[in-house]
Amino acid sequence: MKIKKLFFILGLLFCVQALFAQSYMVVRKKGSSRRYEYRSGNYLVYLQKGNTQFFRDRITEFADSTIVLENNILRLNQIETINVSSAFSNRAPIWRGVEDILPAVGVGYLALDLFNNTIIDGNSFTLDEGVTTTSGALVLAGFGLKWMRRKKIDLTNPKFEAYIVGF
Repeated sequence: MKIKKLFFILGLLFCVQALFAQSYMVVRKKGSSRRYEYRSGNYLVYLQKGNTQFFRDRITEFADSTIVLENNILRLNQIETINVSSAFSNRAPIWRGVEDILPAVGVGYLALDLFNNTIIDGNSFTLDEGVTTTSGALVLAGFGLKWMRRKKIDLTNPKFEAYIVGF
């Protein structure tokens, strides 16, 4: 009975060794907990050293320190800048939702007040100062959050790094 358990455990061990984790690329600022992840199938928008325009290509796989794309093969040291606006981040998802919803809420609030004031109450077309200020603050807060979010990472800056995990 003990031999069967031993063979079962050894069999599981060999099966587990055959499995491997999926590789992915991490881009981050050194010393920061914020990280951006790219996996196989994601799109990478990058500026290659020596070029002046950004390229957008789908990642097919990762090798040691190489990214294999659909139309290109890159080493990590050949990338100058990465556009991280479409990357998966460990940033709280509520912030991305808030920066998309706040401008719509501000415009909707202003439109609803104008509709209520002119159509329902029958008044002439006028803007209420409090409603206009509030809706303007909501729109500016939403666009301000979107503006403050990091969009590009310059890998030539020694503060930032990119590396491949799981290979």
